[in-house]
Amino acid sequence: MEEEQIDRISKLPDEVLTRILSFVPVEDVAGRAKLVSKAWKKLCESSFGPPLGFVYPICSFFSTPIPIPEDNDHDIGSFINGVDSSLKSHDSRLGRLVLCLDLDYIQSRSLIDSWIDAALERKVVHLHLLFRPHYGSNLYRLSPKVFSTRSITVLRLEECRFEIRGDVLPDLPALRKLHLRRIECDEEEEKEEAIQKLISSCPAIQDLTIMSCRLQKQLNLLGLSNLQRLCVDDCYGLEKIAIIDAPNLQSLEYTPGGSLILKSAGEFLREFVVSGLIVPENFIQIIASRFPNLERLKINCTRWNRIEISDHQLKRLERLEIYCDGWEGIEILHHQLKRLDLTLIRRPPNDAMFKIDTPNLHSLKYNGYRSPLTSLLSSLINASSPLQELDITFVGRRDYTHFSILQLQDFFEKMKHRQHMKVHLDTTYNRTNLIIPKLRQVLSPPVYEIKHLSLLLPYYSSRYHHYMIDRILWMCHPQTLSISPRTNSHFLKILYNKLMNKEENPRCCTSRPIKCWQHYLEEVQIDGDKSKFEIDKIMKMPDSSHTYMKCESEVRFTLKWRSQPL
Repeated sequence: MEEEQIDRISKLPDEVLTRILSFVPVEDVAGRAKLVSKAWKKLCESSFGPPLGFVYPICSFFSTPIPIPEDNDHDIGSFINGVDSSLKSHDSRLGRLVLCLDLDYIQSRSLIDSWIDAALERKVVHLHLLFRPHYGSNLYRLSPKVFSTRSITVLRLEECRFEIRGDVLPDLPALRKLHLRRIECDEEEEKEEAIQKLISSCPAIQDLTIMSCRLQKQLNLLGLSNLQRLCVDDCYGLEKIAIIDAPNLQSLEYTPGGSLILKSAGEFLREFVVSGLIVPENFIQIIASRFPNLERLKINCTRWNRIEISDHQLKRLERLEIYCDGWEGIEILHHQLKRLDLTLIRRPPNDAMFKIDTPNLHSLKYNGYRSPLTSLLSSLINASSPLQELDITFVGRRDYTHFSILQLQDFFEKMKHRQHMKVHLDTTYNRTNLIIPKLRQVLSPPVYEIKHLSLLLPYYSSRYHHYMIDRILWMCHPQTLSISPRTNSHFLKILYNKLMNKEENPRCCTSRPIKCWQHYLEEVQIDGDKSKFEIDKIMKMPDSSHTYMKCESEVRFTLKWRSQPL
């Protein structure tokens, strides 16, 4: 007999539970924490009301972390009344407030001040403020009260102005996450000092982001013993960044605007993302000496003559992402690497060296010309390779030819024993008309071992959709064929018609020694009500509407194949 499980946490006093919850991020309190026990669920629901989000107008440039009600974009009077009534009727502690406003529509600064004050009075925990300025006017000036609210744990400020005076110092002891984007100060020469004062008032801060803030001097980040993630991006004019005494820093992302100084920081760094630089020859040696425990390295550079990375330099590296505009040679020799993302924009020179030895690679994402990919795949395709994901995007307009199809079929053949294999081909630039008789002469029989195939074709190019379907179903005969969300609806419409309206006794290949896929396909079924609903919706669309329309949900077909062609 199984031992009865006892919910001991539910028996703790509310005061103790409240104290425990004070150490939990608000997003976890509102989500996962209430699943721990009945007492926690009751306490979470009583402590925080529903999150509030107000956006006016709802536009694509506003990205909010909570869903916005559909009626949020009514006339300006209804919107203002809705914000007023929602805040006034919120009696409990406010868990989260998102306020994103275009000041071309709401120009009353005192009205916005009253909304923010109401949130602060209700001890808001997560506060996100974004104010798109009126054309030609200054940014919205934040009240100093925001920086002395002891309940805030997450603070996101975008496109606003603030001032920290010597007589009123900020006090944010509970703040764990701070995001600053396009922040201004009354005195530009004091911006670095104001940001430093703000950050120093957050002793518990774990996540810090500073984006698109025009800084002029040195930014000193001192004594942040709890800091785990730091992002300094697009801060033009910054001459120097000094990170001192941040022993728990694990993730660092920065766009070089000046030199980087690290003291008592970086020894335990796991992720390093750097953008916008010309990589010097000894760059990897410098990275390895500073961050010996790196597990993820992402480099976005304009020039890197010889890309050379080995496990002798970065022994723990598991994920490598390189975006390079100009290069002459690549040599990546790493047995620990599990994920490799390569974006190589320019066509390589004829004598470019390209050597990849990553026997434990699980995921490969490649964006570039076909010529390096040929040697890359040949080094990865073998029976013992653990590769499970392949994502290919061709840059050259003529790189996606029938020779690539042959190479892909060879890849399928050698990877056919994988239980799961995800392949994504982006054929945006494909303008090569594939002549079926020519393909028939060079293709070998399909790979029968592939059981499940998922496709994503987000772009509209109707004249090539027929060819794409024939290519894919000639290479393999999957038991299930899934069409991913965001696939162009016209492709799904063509696929549906080809599968469901197939002739019972196809006459296309009667005199041919090698038969096409239509002679093997025996039965097609649409899998699930969601798939049927999506297909019905798309089939009712006029052809003119398919140019920009995409599938909203996954569509899955179940296919039954004959062992011998008709």
